[in-house]
Amino acid sequence: MPLVTTLSSLAKAYRRYSTSTLRDVVIAVGSNQGKTFSNFTAALGLLKKHSCQVVRYSRLYETAPAYVLDQPPFLNAAVVVRTSLSPESLLTTLKNVEASLGRQAGGQRWGPRPIDLDIVFYHAPQVLSLDLQEASQQQAAPSESTAQEADVDGLGSTCMGSEPAADEGGGQSIHPALRDQLWDAYRCWNEWKSTSLQGSAAGVQGQGKVDIRCVLPMGKLGCWAWQGRSHIMGILNITPDSFSDGGQITSVQQAVQQARRLAEDGADMLDVGGQSTRPGAAFLSAEDELERVLPVIRALASDEALTGVAISIDTFHARVASEAVAAGAHLVNDVSGGTMDPHMYSVVADLEVPYIMMHMRGSPATMQQPKNTAYRDACTEVGAELGHRIQNAVAAGIQPWRIITDPGIGFSKQAAENFRLIAGLRRFRYALPAPMQHMPMLVGPSRKRFLGDLLGSQDNAVRDRATAVAASLCIAGSANIIRAHNAAIVREALAVADATYQQS
Repeated sequence: MPLVTTLSSLAKAYRRYSTSTLRDVVIAVGSNQGKTFSNFTAALGLLKKHSCQVVRYSRLYETAPAYVLDQPPFLNAAVVVRTSLSPESLLTTLKNVEASLGRQAGGQRWGPRPIDLDIVFYHAPQVLSLDLQEASQQQAAPSESTAQEADVDGLGSTCMGSEPAADEGGGQSIHPALRDQLWDAYRCWNEWKSTSLQGSAAGVQGQGKVDIRCVLPMGKLGCWAWQGRSHIMGILNITPDSFSDGGQITSVQQAVQQARRLAEDGADMLDVGGQSTRPGAAFLSAEDELERVLPVIRALASDEALTGVAISIDTFHARVASEAVAAGAHLVNDVSGGTMDPHMYSVVADLEVPYIMMHMRGSPATMQQPKNTAYRDACTEVGAELGHRIQNAVAAGIQPWRIITDPGIGFSKQAAENFRLIAGLRRFRYALPAPMQHMPMLVGPSRKRFLGDLLGSQDNAVRDRATAVAASLCIAGSANIIRAHNAAIVREALAVADATYQQS
């Protein structure tokens, strides 16, 4: 067969294959202009409209600019998309998305940009003939392997290897060929950081220095670095019937004073709750809950003494979450993990705030019924059940890098399961879907009854000391945030835990 005919046939076969076969592609996303996180959300939404389904997320990183230093830091991440687009068509699509979000062609090299989308890895078809593969690889260059430019986005995208690339993301596996490329990048990243970052301060545990850090988008507070040290969420109950401190705060002024004490004692965030979730607690309507919490949130958000302290709304009502964020809250803490209000996922997706998803079976009124406290293996079952809800949340538009997991100590668990969860937090973590295994985890053992029962006293001072011990054990088990009533005693415990486990 003449060479021209052969090449023509191969080209036709390639075009047919390129429009009918799905490939896994790693795309780096970067931004340092405008509302950077909103730019991320908009870019991924536009990719979906162009037949690029996101099936895997990296963590979210903030990185210092390279080369052009007089510009803001970059927000960086990497996603695995599944697409039938050829390398050329995909590259054109990315450029069109960039343009639609305000990036101008021919701008300053290494300079600021509202959005930057780069092909890092492209999984070339393995079933075609070698000649056709070589032809397609030549056509796809330079996007066929690791990005060659020493861009800050390329550096951020390398962090995709910080997750086990062989694991499934969003319930769909990554092709082995792409998995191997990611593992190669992971090994290169580890080699680079071990030789280039010796002696540097660890802004990210085991993953870089102060100019490369894992972050959560926290609205007006900017990017919150959640690794490097443990954090405290101070509990601010605006309730008459909470199990350990109900009725202690009866005015907005008292709430602000307690919030200031918590912040002075080391709380990084404040969790405002207007509804008791103790076992058997009565159900409060969204209207009644809003009446309790909105004046407090507005006061906290406008208090200069609390500048920089994140405000969380503790609710399972979507309407309360929405109005609380409008009033000044920075994140949503949902003890039901989205199971008690069918609108919660879509509302949180639109709010673009961090979302704490806790595991609970049933409701506060029914969670301690025998059917809800029966486990064969609490760590793996809790992780799997919460993981299923996380997948639903992601499908509704909540990116994994906005989710904080919580195993729900004391919620639909008996004492034995609570202790098993504290001892097996790493097993719980790795029972979650792959993207969430490396995202932040919150644990709330504070003043729980099972601690008092163990020590034979429900006195708050006794339970606070037990909480400090439990908090240290949780940090040893890879928790990042401890929810606590007594921030001072927990701060001391976490200082010891951090000094111990960050050296290991």
